[in-house]
Amino acid sequence: MRSVTNPAKYTVLLAVKDCGSLTSAAEKLGYTQSGISHIIADLEAECGFPLIKRTRTGSGLTREGERLTEPIRALQRAGEQLFSAMDEINGLRSGVVRVGMFSSVAVHWAPELLKRFSEKYPNISVEVFSGLYNEIEDRVLSEELDCGFLSECSRLRPGFRGLARDRLLAVLPAGHELCALKRVPLEAIANADLIIPGEGTGYDIGELFRAARIKPRVKYALSDDYAALSMAERGLGITILPELILAGQTAKVELRELDPACCRTIGIATRPGRLLSPAAAAFVEMAARMYKTTAD
Repeated sequence: MRSVTNPAKYTVLLAVKDCGSLTSAAEKLGYTQSGISHIIADLEAECGFPLIKRTRTGSGLTREGERLTEPIRALQRAGEQLFSAMDEINGLRSGVVRVGMFSSVAVHWAPELLKRFSEKYPNISVEVFSGLYNEIEDRVLSEELDCGFLSECSRLRPGFRGLARDRLLAVLPAGHELCALKRVPLEAIANADLIIPGEGTGYDIGELFRAARIKPRVKYALSDDYAALSMAERGLGITILPELILAGQTAKVELRELDPACCRTIGIATRPGRLLSPAAAAFVEMAARMYKTTAD
């Protein structure tokens, strides 16, 4: 039976994939240039085929090397779970949790959540990736992240655990004609210059219009919720934002409920069918205890 003599050396391939060059991968892992080249040569001899290809801009993985990335990540996770289990048996909790957060959770939830988690589990380190829904989903599915905060309309719905409801509000420039309304119908928004924030039309806001069978007139599409708020303040259009984004903001805008009232469900998701490490499971449980309200 074939065995892997040193599983850790296979992570060099992941570093080359992520960094795009042998030099950058060596710096990231703390190797010398010659050291990492030697490891690559050993891996290729062990595998029996080329793993690295050189390009004008750096280095990347061959097609065969790419096929090994998912099993290597599985090998990493198995090692982490093994050592976490050992620590648990010894009465300790240690390890690494990799979690994805979208902007409003990173700003408003993360500081207190990470503070409490660190106080309870001082030997567990947490790596936070901040990005858009689709970026978090992709990384959870590829198991680069253990879990990720997302909305209910995520592709990870089978592994989604709802935590809290977050109202979606119309954000209007001061003096806009729709400010005369107490509640703003989606049809009225669809006929105005619309600023699509953060997640674009693929997620919460897009789902509102799709459900109502309304095609909005999108004037601007942005990748940042706070930029959308700033643009609305400057009169470039109107937008729809979650209440969590608007917490503590001082922008000179008018907020109105939508008609009908709408909200998103914030939750935490894992890859369906994946067994979490003890450290990751502890993080998910703490998030649920802290933020579980009326999402179900």
